[in-house]
Amino acid sequence: MHNREDNTIKCYFCDKVDNLPFRCNYCKGYFCGDHRNPMIHSCTFLEIYCKKNNDIKFTNNNVSNNAPSWVRVLRRMFKIKSSKTELLHLSIATVLVTCVGLSLNQYRTFSWQFLAIFISAFLVHELAHKFLAQYYGSWAEFRAEIYGLIITAISALPIMPFKLIAPGAVMVHLSDRQKFGRVALIGPVTNLVMGFSFLLLSNVGSNSTGYFFVIGAAFNGWIAMFNLIPMGVLDGQKIFDWNKLVWGLSMAAAMLLFVVGYI
Repeated sequence: MHNREDNTIKCYFCDKVDNLPFRCNYCKGYFCGDHRNPMIHSCTFLEIYCKKNNDIKFTNNNVSNNAPSWVRVLRRMFKIKSSKTELLHLSIATVLVTCVGLSLNQYRTFSWQFLAIFISAFLVHELAHKFLAQYYGSWAEFRAEIYGLIITAISALPIMPFKLIAPGAVMVHLSDRQKFGRVALIGPVTNLVMGFSFLLLSNVGSNSTGYFFVIGAAFNGWIAMFNLIPMGVLDGQKIFDWNKLVWGLSMAAAMLLFVVGYI
């Protein structure tokens, strides 16, 4: 139920307080991440939900059965699902990340090159989680987290010497441990790919362009290294639990990228 005094919302199913809950498209109730699915919270419109899902599956199966295997793979890769809530949360997070980038030079100068590299390190990382999870058939959407937004907003202040970008994360529902580990891994991997690509590009073109690429390499290395810390809800903990060798190699690559880019 909605508490007007403290501006928080309780999950209609388990009464868990959530500052950024999910709203069911069918019964219009508010639920936490664990009970967002109509089947899990015993939605009063469950019959309509199931009928709609079955119709979609029936249509997709008929189309897929008549298509070549490589077409089916491409269709799964580019079958992106989103929502207005996700777009809103992602937009708020991106604005705050942009402010953090501008705060690095005290908001005195504006550089499209720098902001493009800075913001892409965040966006591509999060979208990679989403795309791979949806490829595996999981529901996956970005959700801002109130405390993460506050921390990111504080980091956007020019007086803050240390910047931390953690406005939210992609929520994924996957029971397969290997697939879950891969989804966690793909985020830092995108930063490593972009970072090492920037290093190569820094040796091509003018000195000014090379300067931005070197910064981009170091920043992507730092983002990958931070997210690979095996702690709490970070990607590193999920990867470490899944495959310690993969985690070790990824962390080593991130540290190398950061050091080389920084130097």
